[in-house]
Amino acid sequence: MRLPSIIPTPKRVCPGSGSLRLRDGLPIVLGPDSTDADFATARALRARLHEDLGLGLPIETHTHPDRVSPSLALRREGDAGEAYRIAVGEKGAELVGTGPAGLRWAVETLAQIVDSRGRIACCEIEDAPDLALRGIMLDVSRGKVPTLETLRTVVDNCARLKLNVLMLYVEHTFRFRRHPAIGAEASPLEAETLRELDTYAAECGVELIPSLQSLGHMDHVLNLPGYSHLAETPSNWTLAPSVPETYAFLGDLYDEFLPNFRSGLFNANCDETFDLGSGRSAKMQQELGPGGPFLSHVKRIRDLARGHGKRIMIWADMPHAHPERISEFDDDVVFLDWWYEAACDYDRVKRFAEDGRDFLVCPGTSSWNCLFPRVDNALENVQRWADAGKRHGALGLLITDWGDFGHYNLQGNSWLGYAWAAEQAWGGDGADFDRAFSRAIFGDASGTATRLYRELGAVHDAGFAVFNGSPLQFLFFDDLATGFFVQGARRGPLGRAERRLARVRERIEAARPRFRRETLTWQELLYAADASIFAVHKARSGGEYLAWRRRPARLDGRARRKLARHLRGLADEQRALGRRLQRLWLARSRSSNLALTLGRLRRSARSLAAAARALEKNRPPPPPPPHPGYGDVGAVLGAAWASLGD
Repeated sequence: MRLPSIIPTPKRVCPGSGSLRLRDGLPIVLGPDSTDADFATARALRARLHEDLGLGLPIETHTHPDRVSPSLALRREGDAGEAYRIAVGEKGAELVGTGPAGLRWAVETLAQIVDSRGRIACCEIEDAPDLALRGIMLDVSRGKVPTLETLRTVVDNCARLKLNVLMLYVEHTFRFRRHPAIGAEASPLEAETLRELDTYAAECGVELIPSLQSLGHMDHVLNLPGYSHLAETPSNWTLAPSVPETYAFLGDLYDEFLPNFRSGLFNANCDETFDLGSGRSAKMQQELGPGGPFLSHVKRIRDLARGHGKRIMIWADMPHAHPERISEFDDDVVFLDWWYEAACDYDRVKRFAEDGRDFLVCPGTSSWNCLFPRVDNALENVQRWADAGKRHGALGLLITDWGDFGHYNLQGNSWLGYAWAAEQAWGGDGADFDRAFSRAIFGDASGTATRLYRELGAVHDAGFAVFNGSPLQFLFFDDLATGFFVQGARRGPLGRAERRLARVRERIEAARPRFRRETLTWQELLYAADASIFAVHKARSGGEYLAWRRRPARLDGRARRKLARHLRGLADEQRALGRRLQRLWLARSRSSNLALTLGRLRRSARSLAAAARALEKNRPPPPPPPHPGYGDVGAVLGAAWASLGD
């Protein structure tokens, strides 16, 4: 009997001969010095085996566990550490962890190597992670707030993958009692929800680290009545360090937010403060020099966080902008170094290592601004950040899952990125990753699920390049009144994308039985394939429509009517996709800003219908100006997104 693939790949696996057969009544045995955490781990093992095999295993505590045979014996050799070892023989198995976390990871590995008939191949496994912190940062602020059930599912998958950190990125989506207007229209998280999640995560061996934006990205707050006086500039993007009330305000937020987490860490964020020092803090910048207001602010919020027993983390983009000042940060500040395109100077983290600073490396799922993640980019980004982190002594790896411009990227489509981050941060070589991921998350031992992720995630080319996103997504939402992105699409790449998408869609449809643990994820993959195919069809017909606007004589009456029918059909199809998106969104998340995301989709559908009417009436609107290139895509999207809120 062969051992199944394991994720993350263990450091040492020695197969034996024979197998252990699990049966109803086989006890899970703890020693007399076992703790509540050990008991929770035993319960987790029992629950997994019941879920996967329908077995009922009692949990027992014995003075001499070694005298109970056959059994699954759980033992802890210390109070800290994540190393573990497993010995499976024909008469039982012993799982040993160097600490509570190590014992939990031993249980997760054992659950992966039990086959569908309850057999475990005899073996010895020894394992330990390369990086101490391994986790996920999930955006819950750019349009979508998950339900508690969904967040528990994320925690469950963290545990399966031996990820020990989860962060929820919050800008305004928490219900603050002293500031009730913040997030009021965004289905904000409540303190009770965070406490429940924190407790659940801790039982699963996952540390829920608080994350609250504390400098930039504050427009959701600063645009509210009564808060703009805290802004650095009229753009209402960044808090002003020169305004004393800034720290009273942040103190209010921290007082309500931070006590909900047992973690001793706190991500204060502070990234992308583009306008800092150019407005209310301009004089401060003159006095303190370049980077001075940022450094001063970090010191202030560090002191606020220390009052809650927290050590702060901040994103590293602003410190990198002034590397000569890195040594001036307090020694306990943790830097989160990020970049999400595969092309990157990953070794730049040596600046922090050389200064003796703690830091994490932070790749991304490449799922935002996409209908489906850019899988090839994500896998390379994760692997290269992990390699750099290990070379330079990183504290850990945090994979980010952002939701820019409405968070229409669906949760299940990110599982592959999370799993690859777990594999790389732990230290696995990824040689059998496809089968291990499919089996651990979906119960699919064939690796089919992973292949579908790879195939669908490889189709993005439409004849033009965009930064930090997929061309197909930009085509999906493009307004034909201007055709900003449709103008850039090219016939050859569109044809190739259409053929590849049709093939992978057929395979997704046929693979539904492979997703028996995650049928919702199967629906999300199928939606992503259909939305991508729609984007290709829209680009092709939209391109013909724009060409007609430039030269109306190119289409006779019959051709115009045919194209109009195509465009009307596409408008109906996009509205139907919107209804599917709404169902999938609400299956995992609160309503939040769903209306804004659907508004973007419906505007595209209206533009398709308007184009059809223009063709039917033979009244071509003036041709759109030639597209200026896609270097300022963010500004175009930002303006479009802002207009939906008017």
